[in-house]
Amino acid sequence: MSISVAFINGKIHAMEGFATEAVAVSGERITALGSTKEISELCDSDTEIVDLKGRCLLPGFNDSHMHLILYGLTYEKIDLRGLTSIEDIIRAGSAYIEQKNRQDGEWVLGYGFDQNLFKGKQLPRKEDLDQISSKHPIIIDRICGHVGTANTLALKMAGVTKDTVVTGGVIDRDKDGNPTGIFREAALEWLQSCIPNPKAEKLKDIIKNTAEEALALGLTSIQTNDSEAKEYDSALEAYRSLAEQGELKIRIYEEVNATRPEQLKKFLDAGIQKGYSDDYFKIGNIKLFLDGSLGARTARLRNGYSDDPNNMGIFIHTQEEVDALVGIAHKAGMQVACHAIGDGAVVQCIDAIEKAMKNEPKQLRHRIVHCQIADKDLFDRMAQLGIAADIQPPFTASDYTIVEDRIGEARAKRSYAWRTMLDYGISLGGGSDCPVETFDPLWGIYCAVTRADGRGEPAGGWLPSEKLSVEEAVKLYTIGSAYLAFEENQKGTIKEGKLADMVVLSEDIFEVKPEDIKNIKVLMTIVGGKIQYTRA
Repeated sequence: MSISVAFINGKIHAMEGFATEAVAVSGERITALGSTKEISELCDSDTEIVDLKGRCLLPGFNDSHMHLILYGLTYEKIDLRGLTSIEDIIRAGSAYIEQKNRQDGEWVLGYGFDQNLFKGKQLPRKEDLDQISSKHPIIIDRICGHVGTANTLALKMAGVTKDTVVTGGVIDRDKDGNPTGIFREAALEWLQSCIPNPKAEKLKDIIKNTAEEALALGLTSIQTNDSEAKEYDSALEAYRSLAEQGELKIRIYEEVNATRPEQLKKFLDAGIQKGYSDDYFKIGNIKLFLDGSLGARTARLRNGYSDDPNNMGIFIHTQEEVDALVGIAHKAGMQVACHAIGDGAVVQCIDAIEKAMKNEPKQLRHRIVHCQIADKDLFDRMAQLGIAADIQPPFTASDYTIVEDRIGEARAKRSYAWRTMLDYGISLGGGSDCPVETFDPLWGIYCAVTRADGRGEPAGGWLPSEKLSVEEAVKLYTIGSAYLAFEENQKGTIKEGKLADMVVLSEDIFEVKPEDIKNIKVLMTIVGGKIQYTRA
């Protein structure tokens, strides 16, 4: 087979235990690696030659967990990140309606507020959003996406009353039992279901635009949670259509939410997952939300919060429901990804997987997404059962200032324990949970290596014994994420026969100081041998 493109004169870290100078590609796959001289001898007059000029080349980055469409939709929402008061939210909302010329009755959505930045640390209530507008239904989400607030008109349009109850979620109420406008977990999801869905063409534009951003960050694959088993048509069809038309420039591994056993059975019986599988788009796993977030105090703990002792967080499902959902997916041969941040939810997930594997022994690389608060007995069980952890290193930079307040010193010391997990032999993949965090993998690698924020604080890193080496951190976003998606034979390292998905960096990530990793630039991103991004 002739060589279609050759990348020469580089410092190529194959992540296979060696470095080399050049790589040859035929079609979408890697054909050969070697010295520049060896690869040049394989080329002919039709071969495209790309001179790397000594630059570092790595396998393409793979985000193991984010929300691609949700991120794309943030461009049409009020950006509330970094605001330090409810008054700031009111001002931002009012300005947005005026600037965007939103007509009366149009939905107004916001995202990214964090009440921990407010002086009184109080969540906004419906009365606060009513000050933005009483003529527009408004819903704003906390940065974690697990808590939100609605104004009075939004509550009216959703039919929320004193008697409204949502299983697996909480609607906050005042002393008289009236909804305050604050919704948590499944209650927020239920509330948001009344917001009109984007049309298919809009979803395609969102996917294409976000893919361009991803390529500029060196991402060639994304594992994304966008769709629900009950209404899978729109998002899945948008991805499939783009893939068939050759307009999907990155590779997508889709997670499908399931909230009820009958819903999951219907999805599996329809055989949808079997009809969506190629090198650019495939349905990957069933996603289950078991708890919330630490910042919102909805992560489910085995014991109460240190700063709210009577609160243990929220179980979105009973153990019986989780057992049923995991059991159905496992029997059907589908991987399960369980969102579990608190140790109570981690136990719930492990128990369900253990039960499913006893009933039907097979290894499906089930994973716990986030797995932030745990301890050695849980890590031991995970390792024995082959349960992977889908971790988000950027959370260390964002959360370290609140963790000890939330759960106390003892539990904090065994949290976000990436090093300990690796030592137990637990397979790890690296993700961003974007739009909760940026989906820049170099930022994620920096956080895993330094366990510091962008200012380099705390000095020496938070819980420095849990730092990863640069090689281990790079593997999170390459071979580790590929393994979680059963794609380690296709992606994650630069090897003959694998997909030619690669990224060229401005500096050698293995030679710069750890604190400088975040400053490295992506110069080129290659997907299937095609240069899909070049830095201007």
